[in-house]
Amino acid sequence: MMINQILPNQIYIKRGQSFKGSALLSKKVVDTSYKSIKTDSADYIKYCYSILKSWCRNVLEVNVESERLLNIVKSDEPHIFIMNHTFKPMKDINAAKFFNALLYREYIYNGKAETCPRSKVLANKNILDAQSDNGNLMQWLGVKSINAHVLKSDKEKNKAVITDLIKELGSGKINLFLFPEGALCAIPFLPLEYKFQPGVSSIIKKVLEIRDNIKVVPLGFAHDKKVSSAHIGESIDFYKNGCGYEARQGDNIIKLTENGVPVEYNNVVPYISGVLVNKLKEASKYAKQDLKNSNEKVYTL
Repeated sequence: MMINQILPNQIYIKRGQSFKGSALLSKKVVDTSYKSIKTDSADYIKYCYSILKSWCRNVLEVNVESERLLNIVKSDEPHIFIMNHTFKPMKDINAAKFFNALLYREYIYNGKAETCPRSKVLANKNILDAQSDNGNLMQWLGVKSINAHVLKSDKEKNKAVITDLIKELGSGKINLFLFPEGALCAIPFLPLEYKFQPGVSSIIKKVLEIRDNIKVVPLGFAHDKKVSSAHIGESIDFYKNGCGYEARQGDNIIKLTENGVPVEYNNVVPYISGVLVNKLKEASKYAKQDLKNSNEKVYTL
């Protein structure tokens, strides 16, 4: 398949950069020529971008004027992207896919298509099973399936998937996208504090056994009838400091302590979750504000 040309980047010309697009996979027979492309090549990122771009049909507003996206692209570091669910979870999934397309577009434009982290997305196995090709294309694009069932065999398979993702994050090979609310997103009246699953915080804890730090980016989503918003929050850099843990967001140092005492390794997960819940709620609030102010020129991918 021919790779579309990447045109000169206009992304930082004006406030209000938006993107038309849709994340629905066509029910037609999928061209399987993609399987011959090596995932560690620049062509892989270009092909992924081309596929994601071809799905685009609605509009996404992104706060690119903050240059946070550019900072992510130029950092050469792996990132974990945590995303909130709204009352319209399918639109949340579409917005996540759009953002992934935008991220790949910027890696390509900045000459990092061969070396950049590859996106991995945690999704329920049912989503892959519902695809016309049994999810083969989506898996090639980076979707990793887990099973929400409580059977012991399912838990063991899920554990193996998560373990592999932790290793890839530790080596800097991937960016990981996930919705921390999981299946609890189906209960909209519950506050985020109750729905936030500890799995993402456990992943951060495990990654810090392998590397010195890991950056987490909160992506806040909001939607109206015509436009969606994805607000890129400022990245939160988690790291070990002596026998304790800290997080840095900009110039702000967040010490993970209890009554002034550094939290021990076995107890750190809920404290990481506390930081992430606050920052994701903040990004969600700003996404709603961005949506109200989204009245400028619309660009397409």
